[in-house]
Amino acid sequence: MDLFHVHFSNSRGMLVQYEQGFAIGSAALVSLALFGAYVSRAGIAVVDVIQPKEFVGLLVGAMLPYWFSAMTMKSVGKAALAMVEEVRRQFRTISGLMEGTAKPDYKRCVQISTDASIKEMIPPGALVMLTPIIVGTLFGVETLAGLLAGALVSGVQVSSDI
Repeated sequence: MDLFHVHFSNSRGMLVQYEQGFAIGSAALVSLALFGAYVSRAGIAVVDVIQPKEFVGLLVGAMLPYWFSAMTMKSVGKAALAMVEEVRRQFRTISGLMEGTAKPDYKRCVQISTDASIKEMIPPGALVMLTPIIVGTLFGVETLAGLLAGALVSGVQVSSDI
């Protein structure tokens, strides 16, 4: 590999990092703007994280990105296991597949992937959609402000670790 290709490869890697940083920064700014809009619309003058309601919301909110990520990884693991089991089944039942003389059932593998992506992502989606509604309804706007602040800060930190 000559010097040009090494330099180009390094530049491309840096470009991807810049793009990722720009995307994370943009998402953080939009989240902060939405948080400011919520605080303004809810009529909250100060979000004091020392107060018990806001503090509890902050802790729960800081936990949400990690909980969502764990649920998502578990879902991906289940889908991958189903795919591996299907591939094993096809190797057992379709004669000539190992030798390359028969074709695998691609349609079934795509179906497993599609079904799992729809079915397995319902719980993580419900978590992020229902948590603010439940917290705001049961504990009030101050606790919800803490939840949103915690999720914002923790979510930005999680995204920057990827």
